[in-house]
Amino acid sequence: MARRLQADSRDVAASDLRWLAVVAVIFAAALALFFAALLVYHATGPHAAAWAVIRGLRRLARWLIPRWSHRWRMS
Repeated sequence: MARRLQADSRDVAASDLRWLAVVAVIFAAALALFFAALLVYHATGPHAAAWAVIRGLRRLARWLIPRWSHRWRMS
């Protein structure tokens, strides 16, 4: 019985290691894709439409979270 549990724990450890490797590869690929897109964005010049979207999102965020709409004041 103990020998079977030990074999199962090794299988679980190997499976965990495979999942860790898969997640690490996906994370690294997503990070590389983000930086590649950022490089293309900077290389292709100013994008007025993108800044308009960012300003709109900031305005929406300030509307959704009113506490962030004002600067922090020390009392």
